[in-house]
Amino acid sequence: MKKIKKEYIFILVLLIMFFALTYFVKKGSMDELDKKVFDILINVKCKPLTSILFVITNLGSSIGVILILLLLLIPFIKNKELSSYKYTVIDVISGVIIMKLIKDVIRRVRPSWKWISQGGFSYPSGHTISAILLYGSLILIINKKMSGKPKKVATFLASLMMILIPVSRIYFGVHYLTDVLASIILGFIILIITNIFMSKEFLNDKNKVRK
Repeated sequence: MKKIKKEYIFILVLLIMFFALTYFVKKGSMDELDKKVFDILINVKCKPLTSILFVITNLGSSIGVILILLLLLIPFIKNKELSSYKYTVIDVISGVIIMKLIKDVIRRVRPSWKWISQGGFSYPSGHTISAILLYGSLILIINKKMSGKPKKVATFLASLMMILIPVSRIYFGVHYLTDVLASIILGFIILIITNIFMSKEFLNDKNKVRK
């Protein structure tokens, strides 16, 4: 019997988690938890933190993500790594499409306690899935292309953005915790699939160099 790769098992588990979470969200079973998490975050509200998180949350917006992608294009072109760059672009676009489709199906209204302007539906979080896929795909590339201290620093900064952007969405009350969790799950499913294709491509490139 052919052994099932662990990546496919992880994808299956994450899909089950996503559908289970969506079911409980639709039932309203997660409402109390969502409110409690927001209350915890809003209790640490202060002007310096709000200013920092406002900048960070805008980095996860459509304009913010496009600007970052354009800025990243410079070092990728310089290092002749456009074949790697394409994964970041494909991931972000795929995430946005999937997110919009799910939003139109679930049609969850945004929290009543939001304190910055934000239109559209709530579930799942667009800023979060963009952050997970943008910085997550960069981490995959970094781990395959960099080494030493630069690799550690770059991975840390990318990981920090993957955490802070989702937190900022809850902090400003424009998303529930469960909106953010749904996007994180979807994002990691896409990243696992990306890593499968990326690993194959990089392995083929190494074999070509050896030849």
